Amino acid sequence: MILVLSVLCLVQEPPDPAPRRRSVRSEVRVFIEESPEGDYEHEYYEQPWPVEHQAVAGRASSSVWYRTVCRPQEEDHRPIFAPAATSLSLPLSLSVAVSVPRIRVTTTSGVSTASVNGRPRNDPIISTKPAIFGGGGAGSETGSDAPFLYGPDLDVVLLPDVAGTSLGVFARALFGSFEVFDTPTTLQLYGIGPRLSVPLLKTGSLEGALVVSAGPAFLHTGIGDAVGFDGGVGFRLEASFAATVSFVAAVEANLYFSRNVSALGPVVNVGLNLSW
Repeated sequence: MILVLSVLCLVQEPPDPAPRRRSVRSEVRVFIEESPEGDYEHEYYEQPWPVEHQAVAGRASSSVWYRTVCRPQEEDHRPIFAPAATSLSLPLSLSVAVSVPRIRVTTTSGVSTASVNGRPRNDPIISTKPAIFGGGGAGSETGSDAPFLYGPDLDVVLLPDVAGTSLGVFARALFGSFEVFDTPTTLQLYGIGPRLSVPLLKTGSLEGALVVSAGPAFLHTGIGDAVGFDGGVGFRLEASFAATVSFVAAVEANLYFSRNVSALGPVVNVGLNLSW
């Protein structure tokens, strides 16, 4: 009996071995490449060594490895994403300008300011010769008036980013009438030239900037014409209320002068800025 049991134990299949636990490992590598924009579009940054985080629980482990590189697109011509189609934008401001300058006209000793029998004058009071600086000499006489002038003002930004500023071209036409030496007449003042804008503040959709403009100007009146200089310094406020439309308001101190005419006073602009 004992022999039979021994034989049966020998021919019996051995028991199944205990299951072995397999180890699980997860590894993720991330390479982050950024394209700077705005004020940082020309900066370059590369993380010298990658960063790795590991976690272990029993036979399971995981690790995350990442590295960040920031390089301008003009240096790396392989785009990270498909670049968006670029569109040319032409910011144009059209506004209404009003001004109440103090206009002074100085006649030379050889010009008579008296009218003859109420007939129009044949000799112009305002000199037709252009000049940068001028004034009356001995025996000169000065007349002044403060008329109300109004007209359109056009501003086109040509270089929107020049060392943090923007450079454009302005064109302005002011119309009105004034009276000097008991002679009433109409007035037309045309100016054109560069206009520089220096940003001073920005909060949300509101932007403020210092504006400086200068250029030649042409004065046309019923008592003579003159070519002179027109310049101004002021503050411009712009509030955006749509993607391509914004409200513009500006005030500046404006100066015009030629050989024997000068005009100094404020100019106020109110209008819209359009970009397309």
